[in-house]
Amino acid sequence: MHRMTRRAFLRGLLGAGAMSLLPWRGARAQDPLLLGLQADLTGVLPDYGYWHRKVIEAAVAEVNDGGGIAGRPVELLVEDTATSADVGRDAFVKLVQRGAGIVIGSQHSGVSLASLPLAAELKVVYFPMGEATEITGEAGNRYVFRLNHSVQAHAQVAHRWAVENLGRRWTIVVAAYSFGESHARAWPPLLEGVGAAVLDVVSVPLETTDFLPFLSRIDPGTEVLFHVFPGANALRFLGTAGELGLLEKMEFFGVIGTVDGIEIQGDPSLEGTWYISNHPRRLDQVPEDRREFDAAFREAVGVTPEGRERDTGRATTGSHYWYGWEIVHLLKRAIEETGWRSPADNPDLVVFLEGVEVEKGFGFPQGDKFLRSEDHQAFHDHYIERLVGGELKVVEHFPKEQAVYEPLADHRDEEL
Repeated sequence: MHRMTRRAFLRGLLGAGAMSLLPWRGARAQDPLLLGLQADLTGVLPDYGYWHRKVIEAAVAEVNDGGGIAGRPVELLVEDTATSADVGRDAFVKLVQRGAGIVIGSQHSGVSLASLPLAAELKVVYFPMGEATEITGEAGNRYVFRLNHSVQAHAQVAHRWAVENLGRRWTIVVAAYSFGESHARAWPPLLEGVGAAVLDVVSVPLETTDFLPFLSRIDPGTEVLFHVFPGANALRFLGTAGELGLLEKMEFFGVIGTVDGIEIQGDPSLEGTWYISNHPRRLDQVPEDRREFDAAFREAVGVTPEGRERDTGRATTGSHYWYGWEIVHLLKRAIEETGWRSPADNPDLVVFLEGVEVEKGFGFPQGDKFLRSEDHQAFHDHYIERLVGGELKVVEHFPKEQAVYEPLADHRDEEL
């Protein structure tokens, strides 16, 4: 049986001979710099797609107002992933066909994972925003960089605090896709390592809308129910838990991505729920040393101090939407400092980005961070937020050093 090689597969996607005739081969230094975005505009993560596109468009506009990057205007190319791995992979190819040699990726881990091999084969610098640990682990490669956290970093930074403050008997319930499954692998060994007991790990099909059968099997001895669901399913899950009285019997602890982009502030049924987050939704909860930068960022992207879109009142993905803003500003620095002229210079960009550090500022409102040279994983501060009195409030702030874990891959020797 004939087995299609990866190169043959890519030729099929791009068109006959297209790999040697990629759009940037004839690009001139004065041409616009084309930046691609895989946006989850439809499917199960449209709030993320909406906010990533809005924020990156604002970052591009801000950069262009300041003279562009190395004197060149930036043009953003956007393709919808439909929050689907297959569609998202094809979106990556379309962006490359349109001339993007640098791509900012989907929030959906499945889309990110499906696109990683394309980045290496086509020598496209790729900033996926999916959070499954494997993206900067065994599935990653030298052309892949993640400026936001991994699942492993979340578990690393928060597991001890959660056991000491919330309880020692855990049930973990996750949506059955790459992001949820990554959490299901990461948390149990860390929890058990500090004396907690994981009573059960429940995997729920992604398309589930009736959570009663799954919540009915929760061990009544559970002290902490840790949950990972995307978008509207998170509210269905928590709503059913409330109807069963479980929110009163155990602590509900989840990743902020479970409810980010959803207006949960002021919802009395969720009072007292806990979340690990990457950045506070509310400006008054942001650490004082970066509050002025976050305020300026919010003004630039049209967001209120309470974490809502200024014109519509729509809730932001406040813990996530800074990703694209910071990626654009990091790329500006990297391109200008390396003398990058076209995607043919992407190897130089890769070398520059390996081990790069950034300091808090208007371009980096989330705070100081660094990209580890071995696996290209960034490390930044994290928070525990709780819904108290109808508002998300920070109850714990972890410095970036506490999120560091041993590299799961070393890509530095891979060919450029």
